[in-house]
Amino acid sequence: MRDICPPKNASLGLTTFALAICAALSVGCATDELDDVGDETAASDTGDGDGDTGETREGAPARGIHITEVEANQGTAILIGKDGEWVGPGDRNAFMIRDRDTLVRLQHTVDEGWIPREIVGVLHIRDEVSGEELATRKRSLVVQGPSDPKKLDSEFYFSILADEAQPGLSYWVELLEVDGALDPAVQALSEGVNVTPDDYRLVGYEQTPLEMKVMVVPIHYTWVDPPTLVEPTEADLQLVHDDLLQTNPLQTVTLLLHEPYEYTNHLTNLGSLLGPMSALRNNETEDPNVYYHALVDVRGPAVNMVAGIAQLTGDSKDSASSRVAATVWFKQNPDVPPAGSSGTIVHEVGHNQGLSHVFCPGAATTAAGPDPSYPHDGGTIGVYGFGIRSFKLYTPTAAHDYMTYCGNAWVSDWTWNKTYKRIQTLTSWDYAGAPQGGSSAGTSPKVPLLVGTLFADGSEDWLVMMGPAPSSDQLGSEQRIALARDGEIVAALYSAVSRLSDNETVMLTAPLTIPAAELAGIQAIQRVDWRGDSHPVALESIHVDHGVKLAADPAAVR
Repeated sequence: MRDICPPKNASLGLTTFALAICAALSVGCATDELDDVGDETAASDTGDGDGDTGETREGAPARGIHITEVEANQGTAILIGKDGEWVGPGDRNAFMIRDRDTLVRLQHTVDEGWIPREIVGVLHIRDEVSGEELATRKRSLVVQGPSDPKKLDSEFYFSILADEAQPGLSYWVELLEVDGALDPAVQALSEGVNVTPDDYRLVGYEQTPLEMKVMVVPIHYTWVDPPTLVEPTEADLQLVHDDLLQTNPLQTVTLLLHEPYEYTNHLTNLGSLLGPMSALRNNETEDPNVYYHALVDVRGPAVNMVAGIAQLTGDSKDSASSRVAATVWFKQNPDVPPAGSSGTIVHEVGHNQGLSHVFCPGAATTAAGPDPSYPHDGGTIGVYGFGIRSFKLYTPTAAHDYMTYCGNAWVSDWTWNKTYKRIQTLTSWDYAGAPQGGSSAGTSPKVPLLVGTLFADGSEDWLVMMGPAPSSDQLGSEQRIALARDGEIVAALYSAVSRLSDNETVMLTAPLTIPAAELAGIQAIQRVDWRGDSHPVALESIHVDHGVKLAADPAAVR
């Protein structure tokens, strides 16, 4: 395996970010106005406005213009200023992430009788830890009227780069007239709200380290003739990396590329890959916070209309073996970026972070098991979104949460906050002395497990692998396993049952808590469901992973 995107990549693209932000600033008033963002707006001319613009020099406070909002956006919009006042942490909708690029933008209104003219916007920032004032950011704009939040060219906006985005950073913004005597008509306008807040106040970056580690496993699919092998390019993996980075509240995404995994069976259900991925994961890593993600090429966009599938996973270390997912890797041709597959990966990793679907009435397919607590109507994102690598703006009512099945997918503030908690928990396991989430005692010892995957079409996959045993409160009788020899039941095993992200496929996990000698003599296995109906499991169909070690003493696997 090799590290494709190194851990310290929070600053990746910062120069590009700064240059893109600066591009529009030298023109004063942009002539190529951004189109109204129905679905999304490319912000290719966004800029931070560092330094003065041309010969313009700011002068008196601007008159007749009112700052109504100051927004900080690292992926989802967070108000940090409103109507001249600072918005404190108790009134904010989402978390601010340290070491992460930030777009700061202002919304404004103007007096009736406004006189169009050039105004200079200034962002002041200061490191409260050292007391150092950092370089101001300025944007000169010919203001024709009120800002339109869908159009960056109509508003004042600036950047705070990742290395500046630290706890203790404070800010204030102001709008200034250009130098020279003011026209009497301008002087007659109201004082306006040209400063927000009235002094330095904290931007509000969190202290928390937030990281994600994803192992990408290309599948060598040999059942088809000729076989297929997923071979993502560096550009492909960079796209996946950036999509995960942009839509998750974190500083770092570490993307690892595994050696190809050979899969020889006929893949009629994408969920068949999850058992092997769990076994592979359990055999290779002790790190409970690594996601394993299979990519398979089936010469089409889906397997039985399913493009991706995942386990909905808890936040404990003992849930490590279920941090697995699979995506159909589909490229129309080698030169087309796999945007659809990359978006599916983001969606399935969301399931691995414990997210259910979000309902969207416009979706072609109804999402299974949607979360009823999602707050925004129609599965929309509810607030403005912004891509810190793509430089795209997403509107509250046209973009949809990436856990829906609707297009124009982005992250909502609600999903941002939910994944923040999960990422915080998993990241803490890598930091000595950090608060522990989930199981504080570490992962349980690995024991032999019988894992069954039950599909909606009635087919089943069975696998014996090593992994942590489900806890006693996870085991139940919804699905029991009966082991028989000479017509007699010699053992009845309880199992832990979970549904995959399609809300149809069921996975059950039963610890094989019997001696190896007894297991070797088993002649029949029956799955007994909650109704009491028995379903025979063909012994020859059970795949035994190469890492399985059966204990001679049953006490050794309890």
